[in-house]
Amino acid sequence: MQNTDASISMWSVWRKLPALRMQPVRRILLKQLYFTANEAYLLVALIGFALGAIIVVLLHVEYGQSRDTALRLLGSLTFAEFAPLLAGLVMIARSSSAVASELANMRMHGEFRSLRLMDIDIAAYLLLPRVAGMALACVLLSCCMALAALTGGLIVAAGSNISYQLITLERVLSWSAVLLLPAKALSFGLAAAVLACRAGLSVAPLPTEVPRATSMAVMHGMGALFVLDLLWAIIG
Repeated sequence: MQNTDASISMWSVWRKLPALRMQPVRRILLKQLYFTANEAYLLVALIGFALGAIIVVLLHVEYGQSRDTALRLLGSLTFAEFAPLLAGLVMIARSSSAVASELANMRMHGEFRSLRLMDIDIAAYLLLPRVAGMALACVLLSCCMALAALTGGLIVAAGSNISYQLITLERVLSWSAVLLLPAKALSFGLAAAVLACRAGLSVAPLPTEVPRATSMAVMHGMGALFVLDLLWAIIG
């Protein structure tokens, strides 16, 4: 049972995308989006705002870069690198552990067996909405963090001249960095979600294994995040 359940999260979920047309599956997807994105956006926005302000202060005050140069570096670094990476880490810390714990507890209490007896597809009903919800949430949180960081950097750099900086915002951002953000965030979210599901399904159905599933989800998710980030850097 352990190996069978673990294989579901890896191989079967991708073939169940048409199941998103079903209302119960969409309801679980929306709940996952709410838990992963809506309940974390304030924390992510605060981190992003502080990050943008810190980067501009360091570049402009400590290292003598002009304000325009500091903002251009902020836009490039934040959208292409910091926002998807930090948002992914926040999501893994909050949601990967929760998903793994939830699935492990469901296995322990025999809920998977009950679903099979009712002829309900576990991959379509349980795993697909969680994977899709976490992936979409990672994109939304990354965009939130990037915009908050840009706002913090603009306020620190511009001061009372904020209107001028807003007018010249196109000089700060490049289309390549803007388009790279959702692509990286989606890959981070998919990897973290699949690994969280795998962790929840791979442990033995015992109470002592639930913390182990939670730890595995977080550690494997973080490892995958940095490996993928390295691959993106090599490709780019």
